[in-house]
Amino acid sequence: MYQFKQQLSNPNTNYFIIDSSSSPDHNDVDFKFYSYQNKSNKQLHAGDLIIYRRSGSASEWGNEFYLYGAAEFGETVREDLETGNSLVTINNPYLFSHRLMKQNLRTFDWTFRTFKGKWSNFFNMNGITQITKRDFERLLQRQKDLVPGEPTLLPEEETIAVKCYQAEKMEAYFINDKAKGTPTRNAVNKFFSDKVKFNYHYKSALVADKDEMDLEAVRIVPWEDDNEIRLDPRNGICLTKLLAEAFTQGYFTLTDDGHMFVSTEASVNPEVNIALNKYRNRKIHMNREYSPNKKYLQYHREHIFRK
Repeated sequence: MYQFKQQLSNPNTNYFIIDSSSSPDHNDVDFKFYSYQNKSNKQLHAGDLIIYRRSGSASEWGNEFYLYGAAEFGETVREDLETGNSLVTINNPYLFSHRLMKQNLRTFDWTFRTFKGKWSNFFNMNGITQITKRDFERLLQRQKDLVPGEPTLLPEEETIAVKCYQAEKMEAYFINDKAKGTPTRNAVNKFFSDKVKFNYHYKSALVADKDEMDLEAVRIVPWEDDNEIRLDPRNGICLTKLLAEAFTQGYFTLTDDGHMFVSTEASVNPEVNIALNKYRNRKIHMNREYSPNKKYLQYHREHIFRK
């Protein structure tokens, strides 16, 4: 499955869910390094497969945990004999196409442990929970099933998607059309789409639509117009597909405070016109940290909007 075929076929491979805060204080760097207490956690070995979990205490999403990627546990590069802390490399990183939130795991049939309806103490308090191979495979399949229209990426593109995740953490938003000869757009879209939807709690910013299949992460400044901001989630808004079409084609824009401003020019799609008339007085949900950059909104008003 994905790039883990060799590890999955090895009967000695063990499977874990590990907590990561991606914090310099803990020397954790998602998809690159992992720091843990080797003295008290001796079950992890090089070649084992892991799924990343952001715990509720470290979550950006209202104290709710989520699963967001997978990888192969690597070799120890530094060990503190006094404290027992080990720093390990992470190999073959894989970014989930869709973070797995509690709502996506309510009906998941765990086999490593019986889920009794409450998440408290379901995962080990030390941040390392051993699971079964079946759990690992089905978790990877579940996140993929949540994005049915996503194209299958080449291994090089999967690597780019992970690098996009890491770059955005450092507020580095530039990316070219190609990286070492590999087109970047599909990889960027994988990262960008889920990041924007996650920021909007997998709901439309305008109509609070909870049908994820009808959601789209739309760019305020188009991809081809500025490669300096392609990874910036504040250049994205989560909308229903119909309103995403209208926004992309300039049939409505947004003021700096998020109010809709509808064009006097009608769309050739009557469904778009009906939706715009219905929601023309709406204001998008604005989050202090993730709300659209006002410079990007100004660009949309001046260059995309049909005046």
